[in-house]
Amino acid sequence: MQFWKLSTKVLATLLAVVSVQASGPSDGDAIADPNSAVVKLTSDNFASFLEENPLVLTEFFAPWCGYCKMLGPEYSKAADILKDSPHNDKIKLAQIDCTEEEALCMEHEIKGYPSLKVIRDGNNKNAEDYQGPREAQGIADYMIKQSLPAVQLPTSLEEFETLIKEQTQPFIISIGDEINEIFDKVAGQKRKDYSFYKLGKDLTKQVGKLFPSIDLKKAGYLVVHPNQLADAIKLDSDKSIDVDKLLEFINVETVPYFGDIDRNTYMKYMTSPLPIAYYFYKTPEQKEAISKDLIKLGKKYRGKLNIAGLDANLYGRHAETVNMDPEILPFFSIHHINDNKKYGINQTEYPEGPSAEVIEKFVDDYFNDKLKPIIKSEPLPTEEEIKSQQVTKLVAHNYNEILNDSSKDIFVKYYAPWCGHCKKLAPTWEELAEIYNDSNVVIADVDHTNNDVDVPYEIQGYPTLLLFPANGEVDEKTGIRKPIVFEGQRELGSFVDFIKDKGSLKVDGVVLQKRLQEEKEKKEVKEETEEKEETEEKEEVADHDEL
Repeated sequence: MQFWKLSTKVLATLLAVVSVQASGPSDGDAIADPNSAVVKLTSDNFASFLEENPLVLTEFFAPWCGYCKMLGPEYSKAADILKDSPHNDKIKLAQIDCTEEEALCMEHEIKGYPSLKVIRDGNNKNAEDYQGPREAQGIADYMIKQSLPAVQLPTSLEEFETLIKEQTQPFIISIGDEINEIFDKVAGQKRKDYSFYKLGKDLTKQVGKLFPSIDLKKAGYLVVHPNQLADAIKLDSDKSIDVDKLLEFINVETVPYFGDIDRNTYMKYMTSPLPIAYYFYKTPEQKEAISKDLIKLGKKYRGKLNIAGLDANLYGRHAETVNMDPEILPFFSIHHINDNKKYGINQTEYPEGPSAEVIEKFVDDYFNDKLKPIIKSEPLPTEEEIKSQQVTKLVAHNYNEILNDSSKDIFVKYYAPWCGHCKKLAPTWEELAEIYNDSNVVIADVDHTNNDVDVPYEIQGYPTLLLFPANGEVDEKTGIRKPIVFEGQRELGSFVDFIKDKGSLKVDGVVLQKRLQEEKEKKEVKEETEEKEETEEKEEVADHDEL
């Protein structure tokens, strides 16, 4: 299972919330500064303006919209940055007030505010959704990339130096190859994120002085961070290089040695195939004091580990996702995303935060398999709980042991304590467990938010109901049987039918249900008979007393 999706959803939510809290949804003015380069469009000038300008970023907004008020000042600044750039004649930023231009907004199927569309060559019917940052420099950089060919072909050293001086994000260079279809395909896919340059053999010789640590005699690809030409990273070109390998190289090398995770960068970290090391800090001074050491460590483990800072004032709740105490800061932890293993430096031993030496040893030990992961688990159920509950309670400490009993069909409910649908299902799940008590079918549940457990299925919501058939095929990654997901009506009869149809043992719950009912009736008759006999005995005793 891709566990990172669950943990990063939490982080993404925190990032989104913080982005609102940071400047407040009511701060700013949604309408662009009239003195800025933003152009106000109406139904009268909309079509003509688009025809006259080859690339337009258009914001559809409402003046009362809180998020529009947040964006407004940044949007104005971005327009002015572009106005003063060499790209002034290519890129324009415009606004449409949907409270005044309702028909125009309806025509473009605007369903929320703000909605930003990239429109090329006046073709508003094929407008693209804007997917870039929402701060001034990020907007400007994104639109500059949109104005350029996917791959740029500088013809002189001077032109190349001018182009790369403008970069505020990592950029990618192909050297030595006149024709490179792989590079062109990757550039087409990633043009929204990075700038791509192709240098012929003659120009490659001239740029050698810019990259003194790189051997440019052999064709290959460079990832270069802004103002860090001496630290450029090269991937040599050979027959084994394909689109996927070049993409992987770019995804790894464009991440800084040590950078912050925020709403503009978190997807870069989360989509990387590497584990992530987090340094949670409380103050800028804490981060600054250790930055040089973490950059050095990032270089040492480049391609094996990403190291990122998180401001605990903004994203402290994410500490719980990596099984750390958010109250003890700063701290350092590693999240191995592929198998959801989490490792952390003991916070009790370092209440003031670990030193650079402690962190380096911790990372060395991680790569030498000397660390044990921190397992989040509820306590094991007591003997009394086991006897009193029909549903088998799973926690991280007994999960594998129970699921590894392949002689039984095991039906598990993965739930969250805050989930309303899970609470509604609970009585039915208890009733189901009662039916299969003392059979070869186990009815179990696990609080998926408080227990680190492996699941060979991508859980995207709660409750998720999975049946692990007896003697079923084992998932190689988790070592657990591959489950069958229940997707029917969450009713007792549907569950009974599902277990019989999909379970390996074909246990007939209807028969068990009837047997259970008969036993209950017999028990009731017996209790009634015993109660009657007890009453008669009391009456007889009373009669003798009277005598």
